[in-house]
Amino acid sequence: MPSSIISFEQPELFEERLVALSSRFMALEPAAIDRELDRALQALVEALDIDRSTIGEISPNGAGIQVTHSYASATAPQLTRGSLEVLLPWYARMVWGGEVVAFERLPDDLPPEATAEREYCLKEGLRSQLTIPMRVGNQLIGGIGFGSFRREVHWSPRLIRSLRLISDVLANALARRVGADEELRLRTQLVHAARVNAMGVMVASIAHEVNQPLFAIVSNARAAEQLLSREEPDIAEIGAALEDIVQDANRASAVIARVRGFLQRKSPEQLALDLNEVVDSVVSLLGPELVRRKVKVSVERGASLSPVIADPVQVQQVLVNLLMNGAEAMESVKPAERRLEIRTLAEGADRVRVSVTDRGAGMDQDARRRLFEPFFTTKPAGLGMGLAICRSIVEAHGGQIRALEGATRGITLEFWLPAHRA
Repeated sequence: MPSSIISFEQPELFEERLVALSSRFMALEPAAIDRELDRALQALVEALDIDRSTIGEISPNGAGIQVTHSYASATAPQLTRGSLEVLLPWYARMVWGGEVVAFERLPDDLPPEATAEREYCLKEGLRSQLTIPMRVGNQLIGGIGFGSFRREVHWSPRLIRSLRLISDVLANALARRVGADEELRLRTQLVHAARVNAMGVMVASIAHEVNQPLFAIVSNARAAEQLLSREEPDIAEIGAALEDIVQDANRASAVIARVRGFLQRKSPEQLALDLNEVVDSVVSLLGPELVRRKVKVSVERGASLSPVIADPVQVQQVLVNLLMNGAEAMESVKPAERRLEIRTLAEGADRVRVSVTDRGAGMDQDARRRLFEPFFTTKPAGLGMGLAICRSIVEAHGGQIRALEGATRGITLEFWLPAHRA
């Protein structure tokens, strides 16, 4: 954003460029707003011929004001990002008040109670400062400050009005970014809750899978104890029993590690994934539950799949939902016919597809079309959120998910993700 984007000398030109500035921010993706705000602060510093411009945002919990964006010329000191109340407590209270605060001669214009601010001005050489509240509607979200270290600045009423209009544009951009951050936080919580719910369904199978190696450990420990009680202990047999104990302990630990990794609550990661490996990990995780449900699984792995860039736990979550939905769709099918078919396939060089086909009763076209809508479910006790969350995850990774009629019976749930090119 060049400094010429703002002109304060010609009102007609200013209005034209203010509209262009507003349109530019409205067209930005939320992730790009912070970068563009930094560029806007630089443009304002250059256009006003001052030395520093800073944005302070009210923290999400409303406990304070955090310096989040700042630009300073080469001759001016940077304002440390962080809590404004710690560095400049009186000034922070003025920002909280939501009024324009203008000082043309610092530190002389400061009131006696602004002791920390006076020391700051004497130490850093701040000579003029203007602060304008940033509002969205009637809600105060922070403030934008303009400081001059080289000279005193006259903050004329016309200049303040112009900067208030610019402040409104930047405040709306900030609100969009904050809203997007909050949406991401809530979506992450919902995704995690869905993982916990999925594990809840499999608690019995997980407990059984852990109990098997624990029972074997106890049996081998008692056997080793009996061998040691002999007058001439068989060292080889004792060694074999101890080796079995180690293997069973590692097996139980691996079960817990798989469950813990799936349930762990952490920020999404973007890693290069082999979808064949992700499929194998999910089949291993769900293996005991699928055995309990008498569901056989076949996996057809595509050769030479390109990696995808995605969060491994979230992709696992999608596959867990697809497999569990397929297993539940076959509850009324004879056990001998319960089969899930998983396929991975490279579709050209651009994307990788994963499909899960069940042999249940299937559903009509309208139900398949609505299957990924929030709160739509064909299960008597279903919430209708599992597949909606799957769609949210897949689309957040740049892919698509859909339901198709099975070739013979049942349905196929498939999704694709963009392939990563090195």
